[in-house]
Amino acid sequence: MDKKSRKLRLSDKIISLIAVTNNDEDIIEKRLKEIKKILSKLRTNYEILIVDNNSSDNTIDKIKKLKNIIPYTRILVLSKKYDNEIALTAGLDNCIGDSAILFNLYTDSVEIVVSLLDKIEEGNDVVVAKCNKDIVSYDFVSKIFLWLTEKISSHGFRHGFNFTMALNRKVINSIVSTRRKSRHFSYINYLVGFKKQIIYYRQIRTYKYKLSKQKISEVVLGTADTIISNSFKPIRIVSFLGLFLSFLFLLYVLGVVILILVFGMKHLAPQGWISTSTVIGTLFFILFSLLTLISEYVIRILIESRDEPFYFVSEEINRSTILPKRKTLNIV
Repeated sequence: MDKKSRKLRLSDKIISLIAVTNNDEDIIEKRLKEIKKILSKLRTNYEILIVDNNSSDNTIDKIKKLKNIIPYTRILVLSKKYDNEIALTAGLDNCIGDSAILFNLYTDSVEIVVSLLDKIEEGNDVVVAKCNKDIVSYDFVSKIFLWLTEKISSHGFRHGFNFTMALNRKVINSIVSTRRKSRHFSYINYLVGFKKQIIYYRQIRTYKYKLSKQKISEVVLGTADTIISNSFKPIRIVSFLGLFLSFLFLLYVLGVVILILVFGMKHLAPQGWISTSTVIGTLFFILFSLLTLISEYVIRILIESRDEPFYFVSEEINRSTILPKRKTLNIV
């Protein structure tokens, strides 16, 4: 899309740029001025919504001092420090834009704003910006663990600290209506659906020092919490694995019995081993069968207990004629 057509389409809309801060007094002025400069070039209405994650330094004061230079800035101060996903959700709850951009102050160049809005104006509902290479590195064990969890995930889970994306108002409303406690955005995007586009970009390294390298324990615990909170695959995998192994044990016992009774290979098992193993194997098979059944009921209970809408409406198209053919209506 060329610049002229983009300006015409954006002129009557409001863009909300949402950014999370936490003790960022050293970078906040420069970053806000960069954001204001790029948004002003778009010739559209906009707001910069800062969600402060309970900063203890002078971040808020520095933002307030910029009110004359950047008048369209709103500040939402959280009462304590929350996960980044919760802070972004607070921004989506309170933004007023027709579209919202989730912007990472530490990794994103302001040029990504234009790229995201271009894709939204092309008709996409969600535009996710993925980096070609994370600027935060992980050790080998963490990489293997993350690779495995991404493979077993049922909803396209991808571990990362970056949630740069653009959302139109339909998607914002759908996410806001989803009140599950776990707010990982890769799962929420999967849940609400809509037309999605992925773009790739290069992260800036200027503020890399603001990002702390995660320990392997933090990676494992955080990823496990996200997967268990949002996916039913782990409980199903463990349940069916136990059932399968107990079934294999029964087959093994049956094989030994056949070898002893048919081929007379009594040396394969001591006296009493067959009866003991048969009883143990049968009990474990019944036990894991019950656990598998119970796990399915637990999954259903979790689904019913989540306070989520039954569906999300992508579009509503009205007709001028409400009842065109009365005879075909199923009305008594």
